[in-house]
Amino acid sequence: METRRNGFTLVELLIVIVVIGVLSAMMMLSSSESVSTAKATNIINNLQILKRATVAWYADNRDKVLKDGTVKIGNATHPIQEWKDKDLKLSKYITNTNGAQINLNTTVSVTGTNRKNTELGIGCYGVCDGGTDIDESGNQKKDPGAWHRREWYVGYRFTEGEDVVREKIRGRLKSSGLVFGTPDAHLDIKGNNDAAVWLRVF
Repeated sequence: METRRNGFTLVELLIVIVVIGVLSAMMMLSSSESVSTAKATNIINNLQILKRATVAWYADNRDKVLKDGTVKIGNATHPIQEWKDKDLKLSKYITNTNGAQINLNTTVSVTGTNRKNTELGIGCYGVCDGGTDIDESGNQKKDPGAWHRREWYVGYRFTEGEDVVREKIRGRLKSSGLVFGTPDAHLDIKGNNDAAVWLRVF
């Protein structure tokens, strides 16, 4: 006469727990990848929006842009990246996005140097000229006129913990026209700085 089993054996329960654990880990990994991909896509889309806004701003304010690429507002003349949005009023050219999401032209001063540039704040977007005051050896240039200010870029500075997002963007550099660089210049002379990502405007 057969005896009926009233439950699972310990081995069967352990197998079920292991399978559930593996499936959960796979779902969490997939979810994390999806979030990083979405963030990377959002950054690229925001840079495209900011590029169009910068072109529109330039079309309306060409009289404020001098031959060397610096911008004159009132009696003051500075590189484009030194102006805050309250001066440029670039945000009014931005449509189809949340202004707070872009954190436009929030910059921080470079401390401990004589550099005039300001850097993008962490997690912020902004506009930069194509210049850098660092030469190929990583030293400060003596001649600020060596900057290529007529090349303008829009950029985003990565926040801490966005390493995977950065790698997602790295895989799309060629297709999107993006380049990595420092927080205050699109040009990465030393070849090892990807704190920010930039998109050329013109």
